[in-house]
Amino acid sequence: MLFLIIVAFAIIYLIFCVPSNEYTFLGRVKIRIKTYGEIIINYLPLPIKNKLLYLYDYLVNKPNPVIQIFYILLVILLFLLYYYNGIKKYMPHRVIPYNLIYILYTLIFFALYSFYLCSISDPGVIKKKFIPILQQKYPYCFLFNSDKPQCKKCNLPKINRSKHCRVCDKCIEKFDHHCIWINNCVGAKNIRYFFYFIFIHWILVTYAAIISLAFFYYEIKDKNLFQQIFYDVKTGQPFKATYMTVFRYLLWKDYLLFATTMMLLATSIFLLYFMYYQFKLTVKNLTSSESNKQDRCIQYMKLIIEALEQIAERKKYKIVELKLNSRDIMKYKNIAFKQTDTDLETLNEKQINEFYSFAKESIFSYQINPYRKDTVLINILNKLI
Repeated sequence: MLFLIIVAFAIIYLIFCVPSNEYTFLGRVKIRIKTYGEIIINYLPLPIKNKLLYLYDYLVNKPNPVIQIFYILLVILLFLLYYYNGIKKYMPHRVIPYNLIYILYTLIFFALYSFYLCSISDPGVIKKKFIPILQQKYPYCFLFNSDKPQCKKCNLPKINRSKHCRVCDKCIEKFDHHCIWINNCVGAKNIRYFFYFIFIHWILVTYAAIISLAFFYYEIKDKNLFQQIFYDVKTGQPFKATYMTVFRYLLWKDYLLFATTMMLLATSIFLLYFMYYQFKLTVKNLTSSESNKQDRCIQYMKLIIEALEQIAERKKYKIVELKLNSRDIMKYKNIAFKQTDTDLETLNEKQINEFYSFAKESIFSYQINPYRKDTVLINILNKLI
């Protein structure tokens, strides 16, 4: 049961949250899943195939409450499992005060409240009347700004650090990502609610897991399990308790609570990492969208450099770095990002070196964050993370 839940979570996360990106591990996994999925779907009858494609499009590319409903049902399921197999079974306890359970109920309330806030909050939908203000607030940046003067779907001027969400079909100020759990984008105006959402859920699952572990700890201590003699079910031979023996005993005695606790601990670790990731971006004054773009561009430029070096080696060209003017930079920027079908084999030695220099300079430029505001506190935090 626990394994199936973890697998379900992993598949949901890959399908809904991870962008199809050949430069990242999870992105490549999603591409592979989609490829095999398309192969399987092609063998199905046409009516079933069309319905599955429509369902996929609705779940992945359209705003919908399906995952929100799943979240509510998951909270209810975990609470019932925890209540009937943990609280009702072990409380009142001779050592653990019942007041700790009231704190748990309070944390559940605040977690649901944070979910509500994130779901209804405005992430920063860009409106026409605020365009002049936003243009002053977010000046042009060569690295991150799009060459397109306006968003074709919204028919609005393209604001720096904004992005058009394909799910919500709206341009979002300082777009971070679209979160399926809240069926909403995370942007400039609701990022604080999202931090609160992550933090309170981490506190909740960690607190609940600690109480469960306390139940198991006192179960071991009260029954003195490590000093007990156990018997082999098949042979009937006695043997002394080991860590694995006690582990298997607790798993057999309270399987549902044990599985719930493992689920809570796994969720706690994931949320802790996600908090660290978001905190790291906050220190850098970057959004996850911008960070992903940085990583993609750096990896893409490294592939170009590798290809150019192979061509130069094969043609006996000497690789040297050149100083490029703005015209050359725009030329090779267009080749790299707009004319991706350009045959590199047709480039002469000078062009190879110019393109190589552009790629090297691009990597250096993308590694420098133009939005970072260094302070004493920021420098200290950067060393910590």
